[in-house]
Amino acid sequence: MTPGNLIASMDKNGIEMAVVMALDICTNEYLSETVKLHEDRLHGFAWVDDPKNAHESTRQLEEAVVNLGLVGLKLHPDMQGFTASDPEIVPLVRRAAELDVPVLIHSMQGFPGYFYNNLSWHIDVLNHRVPEAKIIVAHMFGDRFMDVITLAERPNIYTETSWGLTAMAELHGLDFVNRFVRRIGVDNLIYGSDWVGSHGEMERQIELIRKLDLTREEKDKILGENLFQILNL
Repeated sequence: MTPGNLIASMDKNGIEMAVVMALDICTNEYLSETVKLHEDRLHGFAWVDDPKNAHESTRQLEEAVVNLGLVGLKLHPDMQGFTASDPEIVPLVRRAAELDVPVLIHSMQGFPGYFYNNLSWHIDVLNHRVPEAKIIVAHMFGDRFMDVITLAERPNIYTETSWGLTAMAELHGLDFVNRFVRRIGVDNLIYGSDWVGSHGEMERQIELIRKLDLTREEKDKILGENLFQILNL
């Protein structure tokens, strides 16, 4: 999807600003150039080639944040062959904390690789090792969304809603989603659409959040204010 198509989709759904991610097919340099062309609408999260290579990964992160202006780090345990509990990634995550940028970690089944890499206890271990790091759990562990509860009271752990919140609603209904959100706290939730255009998840997420039995202020937190605070925007 081109930046123009992305922004058109954002406009259609009333989204003022979005975070976009680099992957192994999109360099940090290209992402930086793209978000700078749309700096009023887009912010970028960096990618590193090998999170377990402490020296090179921290160098890539520093370059992306300090020189390229990216505002976070995206990690993908399946694609990159690691778990969040691997001690080798601690220097990278600690450096992200020092740079005051969040680390978003893919946490869902269904991608080529082992779902073991995405289990919640890995995040728990990482949080104990680097409690000052701001960790965003992507996708609420998918169909294992109940695992989010095990992390709900951990400091500096946030949950991104794509696929998890909609799966929850489809399986258990809106009343269950309301109680679940109350259980983990609206301050810990961040709206996300995953890959833009992926089966209408952007629209489904927004529609679901707007239906929740929450105040306007609470919905605004989930739909953007929590992330703005994490990113210091």
